[in-house]
Amino acid sequence: MTLYADLLFLVNFIMNGFVLWVVSKVLRQKRKARWLVLGSAIMAVLYTLLLILEPLRFLNIALASVVILTAGVMVAFYPNGVKHFLRLMLTAYGITFAVGGLGMALFYLTDLPYAIYYIAADLDGFRCAVSWQLVLVGMVVSYVLIKLTLKLIEHQTIKRQLLMGIMVTMNEKYIYFDALVDTGHSLKEPLTQSPVIVAEFEQVQEFLPEGLRGLFNDKKETNLASVLEGQEGQFYQRIRMIPFTSIGKASGMLIGFRPDKVMVGTDTSRKDVVIGIYNDRLTKDGRYQGLVSPEILAA
Repeated sequence: MTLYADLLFLVNFIMNGFVLWVVSKVLRQKRKARWLVLGSAIMAVLYTLLLILEPLRFLNIALASVVILTAGVMVAFYPNGVKHFLRLMLTAYGITFAVGGLGMALFYLTDLPYAIYYIAADLDGFRCAVSWQLVLVGMVVSYVLIKLTLKLIEHQTIKRQLLMGIMVTMNEKYIYFDALVDTGHSLKEPLTQSPVIVAEFEQVQEFLPEGLRGLFNDKKETNLASVLEGQEGQFYQRIRMIPFTSIGKASGMLIGFRPDKVMVGTDTSRKDVVIGIYNDRLTKDGRYQGLVSPEILAA
């Protein structure tokens, strides 16, 4: 079997360069193109020598691949410390596996097995079998998939970081729910300018008297006359009406109440907070059941 060293170098140079370039984009590592090219070239040379030189064939391929990738990463990015180096290596391996997964799919869904045979045995056959358009499309698709996956992970991570645990206490009862820290939420009770935490009705209904719970269940909570018609006990002294505007709704009204105390997270305790009751679900997956303003956390 004849191996073409120049062709082996070229294929490895392109693929290694692609991996290093994606690493730079994913981790936002601003490196000049010449360092990426140099790192890719060194990796391609080492890998080509590993395959064509008889004395090197006794080496363990997996271990040698780690050494080759390490050399490429060190040259291309010049890591600043062990943590930075490990982050680069793990990202490079993740991208390599992602691209490899796409390659396996192309392998079994196309004529690439024949192409690989021609790579090893016949240069003219390789030229006939391999579509450079296919290679380019594969790299582009890999990059897009990797970016979309990372964006999704980043989005979910930010969402988790912006969730705060809320404990509401009133008349020696208390309830817990998760609230999203919403930068677009700035509701305040108009008379006292107290900040408002929006909570789903299901989370706070045990605080409400039976008559008011019935209005929420019948979707009549916006009827102020009905709300005030059958005042029950001392709870109605706690009621607050909270006007709001939102996209698609010029004006609206939330019924709220003033609890005894609200704990936001583990550090913020407030007595001047109003709970606005939202008679619906805030999110389909139930990840959070309330909305809290960043102003409350900053106080």
